[in-house]
Amino acid sequence: MASQIIQIVSASEQGPERIKVEASTYEFTIATRAKWEMIVADEDVTIAKGAFEKIKIREIDLQRDLLALLCAFTPHPLASVVRVGSGGGVAPVEADRQIEVAYILGQETGEIEEGDLIGVLNVLPIMFTREAKKPTLVKE
Repeated sequence: MASQIIQIVSASEQGPERIKVEASTYEFTIATRAKWEMIVADEDVTIAKGAFEKIKIREIDLQRDLLALLCAFTPHPLASVVRVGSGGGVAPVEADRQIEVAYILGQETGEIEEGDLIGVLNVLPIMFTREAKKPTLVKE
């Protein structure tokens, strides 16, 4: 597959930081074994119906070559987890990473308390089926 020039965007104190890289798509196989990881609030947050908020969660460690997909069912009556992240930018699947934040959408107005289960991740091992080109920095 052909490679492309793309920009990787990360958060910094000065705002979005972009670097250009040459990258190609990956092909992988998903294993038939999986596990569930609980997404648990690590702070108290007031959520309003329809509001989009960032919330600290108990850290979830993901080893390299694990794919995390959000469960479609919502265990919390006030909010749905829309996505999770490291809080610091890019977290490639081929590296170990930590999930530290969740982005939630308010279904109702109320209080989410530290320790509340707010979502579930389906964690699946993957295996790359062909060698992918490692992204390389593009000099301008």
